[in-house]
Amino acid sequence: MDILFISRFFVVIALIIMMLASLRVSAYKYASTGLFGCSVAVLAFAIALIFIGDMYNIKFSFDIALSLIFFGFVGTIAFAMTMGEEN
Repeated sequence: MDILFISRFFVVIALIIMMLASLRVSAYKYASTGLFGCSVAVLAFAIALIFIGDMYNIKFSFDIALSLIFFGFVGTIAFAMTMGEEN
């Protein structure tokens, strides 16, 4: 096995641990920490999806990861605009 292939598995394992930690952060009582935790979880999942797609030669994984990152960003902006509105 190639050292690069083994190191990708370690990166995927680290991203899974990062997802679990971000889900723990999202369980706090404030909306901003929940939004932050969910955004980090989606970002870690998208990066893991890119690595797994590259390891196993899955062509469409990059497109799915890119759309997850883009829509996560748009959702964060929409939530911030909704919470920042004055009545």
